Amino acid sequence: MTKFDADKFEEVVKKSKQKNRKKSILMVVISVVLSIIFVLGILFGIFGMNDRHGYENAKYLEVRTRFMTPNVQTRNLPQSDIGLFNGKNTVEVQKDVDGYPLEWGDITGTYNILSKLGKVDIYSMGGKSYPEGRRMNFFNPNITYKYITADITEKARKENNYTRKQGKNGSSWDVYPDELYEEVKYPNDIANIVKTENRVVEVGISFDKPYTYEEVQKMIPENLVQAWYWVSEGAQTTNKIQKNIYVNETDEDVFARTVTFGYSENSDIKFGDLRLGNYWEGDNGLKPAFDMLKTDYSSEMDKEERKILDGILKNNHLKNKKDMLLNGIVLTGRSENFKQLEGKSWIQAASAGASAEIVPYIKPTK
Repeated sequence: MTKFDADKFEEVVKKSKQKNRKKSILMVVISVVLSIIFVLGILFGIFGMNDRHGYENAKYLEVRTRFMTPNVQTRNLPQSDIGLFNGKNTVEVQKDVDGYPLEWGDITGTYNILSKLGKVDIYSMGGKSYPEGRRMNFFNPNITYKYITADITEKARKENNYTRKQGKNGSSWDVYPDELYEEVKYPNDIANIVKTENRVVEVGISFDKPYTYEEVQKMIPENLVQAWYWVSEGAQTTNKIQKNIYVNETDEDVFARTVTFGYSENSDIKFGDLRLGNYWEGDNGLKPAFDMLKTDYSSEMDKEERKILDGILKNNHLKNKKDMLLNGIVLTGRSENFKQLEGKSWIQAASAGASAEIVPYIKPTK
């Protein structure tokens, strides 16, 4: 019978424990490494997705600027502030006023990993004081604009002469009787513009009805620059009423949030995979650009913007330039050249925008 060797057994047990300990350590190391790789993979995936969404938001910002902000162009590529789960794009914009490039603030876009396009706010841009420049007001010929002053609403609330409406998302607003509203007196800044001297000025013209591009060419004097065309959704059978609350009756800088789709002849876009050149070189005119707006970007537009865009695609002649319908136009030029527009019946509103003093070292375009 073999004698039990306690020392040898202890040595075997010790080696076994060491071997198992090494295996355990190895398993822990492998688990930690795999966990790190897994977490890093998720983080890189999230960052990559957020980065792609940042690019799509920057492209969306460029498109909205070119097609929905009258006579505004981006000055440079967006400055991006990218976080892990969200980010923000900021781009400087400018206006071309008869050959004078004028800074016009910033437009920002925000995005996150859940939204491909994110949000872009084009309605809070600009807004200085004339004659240095202010945001232009536009008035759609298919809309009747009415207003109510703050003192009238205060009186109506005291007399309980209003109705509180509740929205589906918990929002609420007050509705006042129609007789308390008055029709907006459309601004016409031309008389004041003509009085200014040695300046170039931008003016947003709202027509009294949609006109074709060919008709507009006969209406506009040659010594004014046609800077931006407001493309029409076509004459509508019913006239919509838009109501606004003005701070007071003399508040000239109240912004009528009118949806404007349009283009400039110099709206060439080269941004990543987005390429839009001279719209009228081919046979399809503006239609591919507006089809792109519908297909790629309408999901992030609000209800009114989508409605107007659908009207443009349905009712307008986007392939034929001379028959294309316009609701208005942005004109730029020397202040004295606008005198020719005084008293024109086709002008529903004329709203002064950006302006600059003429200097010897920059020659106006016209």
